Amino acid sequence: MNAEKRLAHLLETPEARDSALADLCRDLIADQQRLHHRLERISRISDRYQADLRATNAELTAANERLAAALREVRTLGGFIPICSCCKKIRDDAGYWDEVETYIARHSDAVLARGRCPSCARRSDSGAPPPVRSSDGEDAAERARLAAIEAEPAWAGHPLRDAYVRLSGDYQKLSRRLHKMSRISDGFQTQMKELNLTLARVSRTDPLTGLANRRALIERLERQDAEAGAGHGFGVAMVDLDNFKRVNDSLGHAAGDVVLQALSELFAARVPAAALVGRWGGEEFLIVMDHSAGPALVPWCETLRADIEHLSVDYNGRQLRVTASIGTAVHEPALTYEDTLRAADRALYAAKSCGRNRVVAFEEL
Repeated sequence: MNAEKRLAHLLETPEARDSALADLCRDLIADQQRLHHRLERISRISDRYQADLRATNAELTAANERLAAALREVRTLGGFIPICSCCKKIRDDAGYWDEVETYIARHSDAVLARGRCPSCARRSDSGAPPPVRSSDGEDAAERARLAAIEAEPAWAGHPLRDAYVRLSGDYQKLSRRLHKMSRISDGFQTQMKELNLTLARVSRTDPLTGLANRRALIERLERQDAEAGAGHGFGVAMVDLDNFKRVNDSLGHAAGDVVLQALSELFAARVPAAALVGRWGGEEFLIVMDHSAGPALVPWCETLRADIEHLSVDYNGRQLRVTASIGTAVHEPALTYEDTLRAADRALYAAKSCGRNRVVAFEEL
């Protein structure tokens, strides 16, 4: 008999039904108790996990606070580091290395080695005496006075003798420090002068070509304009590459930069030392001539134009050639240098309009 039939047989009488219901209730109570025990066990485990989590969070919070406090207490090496202006080594005066060693020992596990460098080891092995402390900056007269006092028997045991020796030592120490500070200051002043010269040169140099930039050219024109009243005439030549945009559009700006750099080398080789050539802007250059102004200016520019036409620039195995149009103008004392620049620009425009790759003088217009 299967389970369904047996259960149906047991429920045929009221007594059987009551007994079966009682068994079901007992089983349900037992299952409920098992669930209750399991729930209590899970609750206890959860509570323990929560307690552990709270304890861990508390420990992390405390650790973070300790770390933050430690970071606030940590100091870094800062301030004035005594560097010798001659040998560039750190000087060992005023107990500087003692302070460094104390700092390292207090804030880390590292220690300073007490070994000797190879140079000192070689000197020691060869029997050479160790280097003595330099007396640079000491007062020779005070050193002589101190030696005389120490050698005088009458001063022996005098209560002021020891005080004078201490004062003399302090004085010599200050004298040495003053001497070192003066050397450092001199070194800084020399570096500052060199830096200022470098900045002045950079501010007047075109970074791509290395030629003078627009600022340097204007300063030269202003100076030439001021000297023109004394009979020192000058001329200008404005050089512009023909159809240079095609080079940038077809091969890229890198190819254009190579052409400009090659042209700047040509200018540096051809332009006289007394003249100034610079990049006026883009592919336009300006040449300020001193004593070549006048009849010699146009022939010289014609030679320069021919040199540019025959210039071949290698770019990734490809030979690039360009031409240039040049407009010239000779400065008149009654005019300003701006007037002369406008005249040269008009001559350049005329050279462009007449077919490019030619020299046009403003005086011929």
